[in-house]
Amino acid sequence: MKKIICLLLAVVLCTAALVGCGNTNSGKKELPATISQEEWADAKQFVTLSTGIKMAYVEMGNPDGPVVILQHGMTDNSRSWSMAAPYFAAAGYHVYLPDLRGMGKSDAPDGFYTPFTYATDMKAFFDAMGIDKATLVGHSLGSYTVQCFSVMFPERCDKIVLVSSLPLKGYQDAALMPAYAAYVEPLAEDGHPSDAFMDNWYATILHEEEFAGVFDTFLANMKKEAQVLSKKAWKNIMLGLVAADMTELYSQIDDSIPVLILHGDDDTMAPTQYQEELCNIFHVDANSYVNYVGIGHNIQFEMPHQCANDILTWLETGSLPK
Repeated sequence: MKKIICLLLAVVLCTAALVGCGNTNSGKKELPATISQEEWADAKQFVTLSTGIKMAYVEMGNPDGPVVILQHGMTDNSRSWSMAAPYFAAAGYHVYLPDLRGMGKSDAPDGFYTPFTYATDMKAFFDAMGIDKATLVGHSLGSYTVQCFSVMFPERCDKIVLVSSLPLKGYQDAALMPAYAAYVEPLAEDGHPSDAFMDNWYATILHEEEFAGVFDTFLANMKKEAQVLSKKAWKNIMLGLVAADMTELYSQIDDSIPVLILHGDDDTMAPTQYQEELCNIFHVDANSYVNYVGIGHNIQFEMPHQCANDILTWLETGSLPK
C-alpha cells in the first residue's frame, strides 16, 4: 500500500511540475498585430479601475515589448489610432489603446471629465494592468491627459508624445464653446448631435492612398460611435476640458522626460500660433517638433503611416526622420 501511495504521489507531483512548466512557457498571451475596422469594436477588453469605472481597451503587439499607450481625442475612442497602431505592434511594442471615460465602451458616470480625471484613470489603468512605465501618446484631448499625467505621475512616464495639442490654458475654448453652444446644449436630454454636425466634427482629408480601401469604413464608424454618446456624455467631456487649466502647474514639469510634439499647420482646433509656447513649456527643440504642411487636426487619421513612422523613429533615435 505504501508503494502505491508513493507512486500516486510521485505522479501527482510530476503532473503538477509539468503543468507549471507549461504555464511558464505558454502563459504569455498572444496579441494581434493587426485588427480590421470590422473587428475593432469586438476586440475591446474590459478592466475595472480603482477610480470606479470599467474601462474598455484594445491590446496589440508584443506582450514582452516596451509599453506604448495611444490615447484618443474628444468624443473619439480607441479606433482613432486603429490605422496607425499596427506599425507600433510591428516595431515590437506592447500597445494599449484605451477608451477614455465617457467615450467608446467605457463607463460614463455623472460629472465633468477633466484631463486630470482622465490622468487619474490612466494611473489606475497602469496599476490594474501591472504597467510600471510607458510611453504615452495623446491626440488632442488625449494630449491634455498626457500633459496632466506627466506632471501628476512623472515616475510612470518613459517618453511622451503630444499630437495636435495646445498649452492647457483655455486656448481651446475659442473653438470648443461655440460648437457646444450651437450643437450640444440645445439637444433634448435623450438627443444626439445631428448628422450634419458629425460630418463637420470629423471633416478629415486622407493624405495616404494606401488607406483608401479602409478609410471610409473607419470614418463612418468613428462618426457613429461618437454620435451615439448621450448628450450628458458630450457635455461632461466638452465642459470638463473647459474647466481644466495647467497654467500654474507647468512649473512642476519633469524636464528629464523626453517630449515629441506633432502638429498640422491646417489645424483649426490647435492653432499654430500656440505651438512655440507649447514647445517652450516642454523644452522641445527642432529635433522633436514637426509642423506638417497642409495637415489638419487628425494627424493619425490623415496620414497614419507617416505619423506612426515619425513617432517610432523619434522613440528609437531621439530625433525625427531627416
